[in-house]
Amino acid sequence: MNYILKDYRLPGSIETHVQGQFRHKYFKRPIIPVLQTVPPEIVMQIPEERIIAAKERIEEPKAKTVEIQTIFRESEAQTDPYTPEYVEDRTAGIPEVLTIKDLAYGKGLPASMAEMELIDQMREKRAFDNALPPTSDEACFTLRRRLMEDQEVREWNKREDDIKRLQNERLNLLQSALVEREKESEEKHAQRTEEIRLKKTENKERALAKIQRKRIKVLRKMYKARKNVEIKGKKRDVIEEYANFGSSVYAPITREGLSLDKKANKYEVQPEALSTYQGLQELSRTLPQKVYDSKVSVDKVKFNFKKTLTRKEHSHMVALKKAQAWIDIAIEKQEVKEGQEEDENLLKRVQVRPKTPTHRDIVRTDNEDEFERQDRQQRAVILVQRLIRGRANQNMMFEGKEKRLDLIAELRATEEWKLASQGEDQDEERAIIETYQERVLDGVAEALQSEIIARSLDNLSKELVRLKQERRIAAMVRIAEDVRRRREAEESGRRQAEAILRQREDVLYQELMSVHQGTVDSFLQGIVVNTIDTTSSLQAYEEAKLKAQTLNTFLDRMEERRNKPEIFIKDLVSSFLIPDVQRKKVQRQLQLEEKKFLETARKIIQSTVANTGQKIENDKIINSEARNLGGVLPPKK
Repeated sequence: MNYILKDYRLPGSIETHVQGQFRHKYFKRPIIPVLQTVPPEIVMQIPEERIIAAKERIEEPKAKTVEIQTIFRESEAQTDPYTPEYVEDRTAGIPEVLTIKDLAYGKGLPASMAEMELIDQMREKRAFDNALPPTSDEACFTLRRRLMEDQEVREWNKREDDIKRLQNERLNLLQSALVEREKESEEKHAQRTEEIRLKKTENKERALAKIQRKRIKVLRKMYKARKNVEIKGKKRDVIEEYANFGSSVYAPITREGLSLDKKANKYEVQPEALSTYQGLQELSRTLPQKVYDSKVSVDKVKFNFKKTLTRKEHSHMVALKKAQAWIDIAIEKQEVKEGQEEDENLLKRVQVRPKTPTHRDIVRTDNEDEFERQDRQQRAVILVQRLIRGRANQNMMFEGKEKRLDLIAELRATEEWKLASQGEDQDEERAIIETYQERVLDGVAEALQSEIIARSLDNLSKELVRLKQERRIAAMVRIAEDVRRRREAEESGRRQAEAILRQREDVLYQELMSVHQGTVDSFLQGIVVNTIDTTSSLQAYEEAKLKAQTLNTFLDRMEERRNKPEIFIKDLVSSFLIPDVQRKKVQRQLQLEEKKFLETARKIIQSTVANTGQKIENDKIINSEARNLGGVLPPKK
């Protein structure tokens, strides 16, 4: 069984069928509060007098309409405020509220000052219409016509003022919109300019920071290079100084300060026991016999090539030894670490045993020529392989020799010096050593000189590039500033010209509209009146023609389908006679209603005319009495 839910606020054709597992939720009624202290959730005992016997119960119908509370209405679907229906009381006259029934919610309601002015104008118009003189005679008709023309002129003036006011409001809105647009455009331009400025500033700061970092890096390198440069000076030859009695050891220079050798002689470091003969005898008795029988073996002096090395080369050798020691320590640590890691890991990489090469015996065929040909071919292949391997080894040896030419030359020179040291020709040895020392010194001096010159030129070139970049950046900034100022000047001039032109166009537009608005209104009114007349006549003619064609078509179709006179008469009666009777009945009712309204209006007009005539007579009587008394009363407003 389905329940049909109806909402009485909606048309009767809209129905909602409620069914399914949630049907019981639609029958939940609201809790109505009652004057009880017991909560509504507690069900009290039903009084005995409300219990009805089963025989007296009224059977409920199988289907009934149930009222529910709907929750399917959205707040966005809210319509206009509800207006209750009303019935006009024609005996009491037309109420004033019905004259503003065209005003609806959102279209004039809630009422503002404009709607209040409109209501006042409607009241004034109704009062004016009620105060118009009747058209009983020619004088009243002339007066009525003149008053109506004056009222029409006032209405047209009022309408022109409203049109001018609306046009001024539109112009003001347009000007404000233009001002807002200009303001937004200026804000966008200013924001864009600020963004460009910030971006350029950021790029400039980034470039300056980069240049500064590069400068600091170069200065640090220069500082390290200067720090590592050793100060060359003459090494002190102590033996020569002590052999020369005119040296600073025996005759120290005052500007060099106090000599430490002379100062050391002031202190006595020899034991007191050794200053006498008895002390020496005591010392000889305490010493063992083996001290007196000591033997000294003097080895053959070997040529030490390192003595001829310069200080620079000696420092290089020491640095190389230290570096090699550090490398050996690092390698040992790495090997120990790798050994520990291999011990810790359970899974070790197992090397796969390579495939064992197979040997294929050469089987001699019965054909000796074929065997000899294969043998020659194999020997040729083996020879080519040997040649290729030999050439590869030669290339490797040649590349290694080219890479280590300096080392080979050094080894050859060392071998020559060793051979020279073993011979008896000392002059040749000394010449070779001196030549080598000169070459080494020249090479070191040239290397240092070239390095210093290269670094100086590098720094100078970098400084030149930096200066060029700074000048280029300054020129670009100056050009950008000039372009920006020129564009600002052009933009300001363009805006001023546009503003002046816009003001002139607005003034011309206002004057033109004020001049031609009346002409346009009158012209449009004439066109509208003529168009309405023509259109109404054409529409009436077309409707009559269409109705005649429709009726003729319908009659022809019916005559073709049904040739029986009974059916034809029945159709005519049902489609023409009955609607005609109903239409005449409605027209008669409308005539009766209009007659009532006309009679009421005639009575109102007659009563108004009678009251007006009575007032005029009373005014004449009062004026005549006042004239007789010697004064004139002011006319009533």
